[in-house]
Amino acid sequence: LVGAELGRLTAALCYSDEPINEDLMIVASGRAAKETEVESGGTIVQLRAIPLIVGGGRIGALVLIRDVTELRRRERELMTKDATIREIHHRVKNNLQTVAALLRLQARRLQVPEGREALEEAVRRVGSIAIVHETLSMAPEEFADFDEIADRVIAMAGEVSAPEAAVTPRRVGTFGVLPSLIATPLAMALTELLQNALQHGRPRRLQVVVEAGGDRLNVVVWDDGRGLPEDFDLDNTTSLGLQIVRTLVEGELSGKLSIEPREGGGTEVTLSIPLPAS
Repeated sequence: LVGAELGRLTAALCYSDEPINEDLMIVASGRAAKETEVESGGTIVQLRAIPLIVGGGRIGALVLIRDVTELRRRERELMTKDATIREIHHRVKNNLQTVAALLRLQARRLQVPEGREALEEAVRRVGSIAIVHETLSMAPEEFADFDEIADRVIAMAGEVSAPEAAVTPRRVGTFGVLPSLIATPLAMALTELLQNALQHGRPRRLQVVVEAGGDRLNVVVWDDGRGLPEDFDLDNTTSLGLQIVRTLVEGELSGKLSIEPREGGGTEVTLSIPLPAS
C-alpha cells in the first residue's frame, strides 16, 4: 500500500466493468469529510475520511475502515422479513374477501330469512378482519393506525343499517397506532357492538367515544335507542354478538366490558383495554 493511491487501488479490487464510484475517490483521497461503502465478494466495507488540517491547509487525511458486512446482512434480512409479512397480510386480506364474497353469494340463494341474516353477519365479521389485514399490509411494522380502521368499520356498519333508520355512527376521540394483536379483536368487537345497536336499539344517534392515554384504552359505544331489556344479564345473554364481544374483550384483550342503561335512554357499552408498555 505504500506509495499507492488508495482510491484507485480499492476501486480495482471492487469493480470490473462498472464505472468507479466517485464518492470512493473523494473519501479515499481525504479531500472531504464523507463516507462511502464498497462491496465485493460478499463483503461490505465502510470508509470514512477525516481530513487533517494544519494552518488552514490539508496535509493529509485519516481514513477509517470498518467491516459492516454482518450489519448490512441483518438489515437486508429485516427488510425482506418486513416485505414478507406485508405480503402475507395482503394475501390474507384477499382470501378473507373471497370468503366474504362466497358467503354473500350463499346468503342470496337462501330462502330462510334467519339463515340469510346469519350469513350476512358472518360477512361483516370477516370484513372487519379483512380491514385490519389490509391496513397492516401497508404498514412497515406490525402496527396499524386504528383510527382509519375504526372509521371504515363505522362506515360499514352505517351502510348496512336499515334505510329507515338513517343513522350515521360517529367517532369522537383518537385511537392512535395499535399493535395488530389488539387491532384485530378490537375491530371485531367494535363491529359487533355497532351492528347490535343498529339492529336492536333502533337509535337516532350512535357514537364511539375514545379515551386513549397512559396504559389503558377506554372506548364507550352509546346510543339513544330503545335500551336494554328489563331482564338483561350479560352473564346469561343468548346474543351471539355480545358473547363474541365478551370473549374478545376479556379473553383476547384481557380487558373489562360493561353494558349499562344510558341516562336519558339508550345503552352504553364500555370497553377498558390495557395497552402494552411502549
